[in-house]
Amino acid sequence: MAKKHDETVASVSDLRRMCRWSRLAVLATTAAGHKQVDDGWPVASMVVPAIDIDGTPILLISDLADHTRHLKADDRLSLLFTGTDRTDGRATAIETDNPRLTLFGRAVQDGAETTRARYLLANPDAAQYADFGDFGFYRIAVEAAYWVGGFGKQRRLSGAQFIVDDCPALITGHVSIIDHMNADHLDAIGDIVGHYTDHPKDLGWKMIAIDCDGMDLAVEHPESSNIRIEFPKTIRNPGDAREILVEMCKKSRDFKA
Repeated sequence: MAKKHDETVASVSDLRRMCRWSRLAVLATTAAGHKQVDDGWPVASMVVPAIDIDGTPILLISDLADHTRHLKADDRLSLLFTGTDRTDGRATAIETDNPRLTLFGRAVQDGAETTRARYLLANPDAAQYADFGDFGFYRIAVEAAYWVGGFGKQRRLSGAQFIVDDCPALITGHVSIIDHMNADHLDAIGDIVGHYTDHPKDLGWKMIAIDCDGMDLAVEHPESSNIRIEFPKTIRNPGDAREILVEMCKKSRDFKA
């Protein structure tokens, strides 16, 4: 029996999650002053992305790179995500039914400390060169998205549909949420880890980030890596965050009981 249409099409939050889990992305720009091809030629390169609270991609790129020069001449770009696991970075064989997502947007240079912090949280090794004079952070103003999930599975979205644009309260209040959870509810975080992941709950997990789709956790242990737990629904403000965390904690404790 054929699947219903809504069972074959990824949700918008699933598409943002694909980006958040992607360790690498393919950047497509338009050549300008390239040494090998004429201006206007399509050029593809590899970049390491980060995804902000609302789903906006962030890049850290060098002025010495061809693609940065291209973007300064023409800020239009495409980013291709395939969901390569950010945790282990292992690539899988590319087949016609591999899910992939293309974002179309414009690069906007952004020197805000919050943008820098968000990028380095996802890519801590980049701190070694992030402050070099030729490097800069760019936010991608998403104008459209195109997802292919395999044969007969596709979805087209506007940028307004992809980006969660009604979460300013979460953007301004996320640090307070993190501080509150780590100060008063480490037991709840541990219970959530124990229920929603295969990791031991009692290692002293702390929240290090929260966004509209999930949260990132870390523990001070030499053999432990950061982990991510997805939320069952999109959140947009601190009230939503409290509600979803209480719900997840209750579920984990009810299951244990």
